[in-house]
Amino acid sequence: MTMTRILLFALICPSLFVTAQTETTIRNHYTDVNKQITESIEQGFEGPLYNNKWITNNNGRSWPAVGNYTETTDFWYNDPPDHISAAERNPKNVLLKVNISRKASHLSTNEEYLYKDGKLLFYYCKEAEEGNEWETRMYFNSKGILFKSSVKANGKELTAKDFTTKDYKDFKPNAGKTMAAGKKNQDLFIKSMQY
Repeated sequence: MTMTRILLFALICPSLFVTAQTETTIRNHYTDVNKQITESIEQGFEGPLYNNKWITNNNGRSWPAVGNYTETTDFWYNDPPDHISAAERNPKNVLLKVNISRKASHLSTNEEYLYKDGKLLFYYCKEAEEGNEWETRMYFNSKGILFKSSVKANGKELTAKDFTTKDYKDFKPNAGKTMAAGKKNQDLFIKSMQY
């Protein structure tokens, strides 16, 4: 092996390891938070997490330009942000996960935003409409940079070439839009806790 190849190999391998380690860390955090959510639902007030639930259009009345519409947002967090001064701790750091379930006409959407230390690490979305299903997964590093994404349409993994077609161009992951939605969820959570 030439010195150039050795150097190239040495530079590529650590970055591959860091990505794999980061994805594994995110998956472990996701599993741990979901376990805490399950415990909180089962144990009620003795569970490890707090939960705020927002329901939009709870009475099921027809929504303008949509018809059938309802949305439920669950904020899962491990400490009330108003109990700790912002000078001591960023109140966004207590938010661990946001689950959003939405039904708009024939479209059903379930979204998940996973946070750690105030940073969005993972986004998941599953949409279903008239027999079709789409799933999107996005992994972010601690600096907010998307390092992995996956999109499936009816069980088929989409490729970069698929996103250039008319049928799938709207499903291409948009890291900026997802990060903005994640930040909006954090801001709504903090505002909801200010009485």
